[in-house]
Amino acid sequence: MNDPDSSFVFRERPKPCAGDMRISWRISVTLLALFHSRGKKASFAKLHVLNDALRSQASREKLEAILEERIPAYTWRLRVEPAFTRALDFLVGEGFADWSVSSNRTTLSLTEKGIEAAKEIDSIGDVLVDERPFMKGLAVKITEGIVQKMLLVGKRLL
Repeated sequence: MNDPDSSFVFRERPKPCAGDMRISWRISVTLLALFHSRGKKASFAKLHVLNDALRSQASREKLEAILEERIPAYTWRLRVEPAFTRALDFLVGEGFADWSVSSNRTTLSLTEKGIEAAKEIDSIGDVLVDERPFMKGLAVKITEGIVQKMLLVGKRLL
C-alpha cells in the first residue's frame, strides 16, 4: 500500500468556462451591439435584451420570432446578469463608451475608440461567428419602442 516508488503528479488544468462568462467575450459582443445599433448607441434596456438573447441559439431565435410577430412579446423573460453590468462599467472605464440620457432613457454610446475597436472585431472573420451575424441583423431592427413593449407587456400581466 505505501509504495515509496509511487508518486502523484498534480498538474493545474484550465477549467472550461462558457463564452458568456468570459469578460472578453461579453465586451466584444457589447461593442458589436452598440456598433450595429442606430447612432452607435443603445439604451440600457436594449443592451440587456440583446445580451440575454445571446445566451443561446434558442434565445436568438425566440427574439427573432418576437420581432417578426410570430410569437407574442410577453413570452420573453428578461434575465439581468451582474456580469453584464460589470462589462458595461469596463467599457466606460476603458473609454470605449460613454453614458448619457436620450429621450429620458439611459443610453450607452460608442466613443471613437469604441468604434475603432468594434470595427476591428467586426473585421475578423473567424471570431464570434454566431454572434456577429445576429448583431448585424437584429441590433438595428430592435428599436427602443420594441424594447419598451417587451418590457412593459410582462408588467401588465402581473
